[in-house]
Amino acid sequence: MELDFRKLHSAKLFDFSKGEEELIMEDSPYDKFKTDDENPLISPKICYYIMDRDEQFSFYLFIVSKKGTTAKGARTTSEYDSLQIWGLKILNENFGFISINKKKLADKIAGIFNSFNINFNQDSGFKDFYVLGSDPYKTLAFLTSNRKKAIKEIPDDDFSLTVKNDLLSFGLPKDLSVNNALITAAFLKEI
Repeated sequence: MELDFRKLHSAKLFDFSKGEEELIMEDSPYDKFKTDDENPLISPKICYYIMDRDEQFSFYLFIVSKKGTTAKGARTTSEYDSLQIWGLKILNENFGFISINKKKLADKIAGIFNSFNINFNQDSGFKDFYVLGSDPYKTLAFLTSNRKKAIKEIPDDDFSLTVKNDLLSFGLPKDLSVNNALITAAFLKEI
C-alpha cells in the first residue's frame, strides 16, 4: 500500500524545535555538502543513516520539505509544501565537482549540451547524459563502467546527481513516494 503524503500536513509532521532538528541531523555529512547559496525553499527535516548487515555500504537518506511558491516567486503558506527524498553518500576519494543529468528530447534536438567539457558522444551507451565536471580526469575516474551502468539503469529520467569532493548527492525532485524512496536507496547502494 502506497502512502498518500499529499494528505499529510508537513508543518505538523515536522514540528520539531531547532534543538531537535540538530539532533536529527547530527553526524550526517549534510553540512559539508551544502553551500552558502543553498536553495532556501528546500530544507532537510529528517535524516536516516542506512547500512547493510555486512557493513559493506552506507548512505544517508533525507526527507526534505520543499516550500511552495507562487508564479511570481513569493512564498505560499505551508499548505502547499511538499516532501521529497534525497540521499548523500560518502565516496572513498575526492572527485571535485561533477553534475550528471539525463538529456531531455528537446536538449537532444537542439544540441545545446554538446559544448560541455566531458563529451560522451562516442560512448553510445552514455550519450543520453550530459556531464559537467570541474576536472575532466577526476570526472572520468568517477565514471567507472559500474557507475555508468548504475546511472543508465535509473528508472526515472528526472534525477539529479551531484558530486562535491567526496560526497555524492542523488535525488528525484518530485513529491515523496515509496517508489521514489526505493529508487533513491537502490541507486545509493549500487553506486
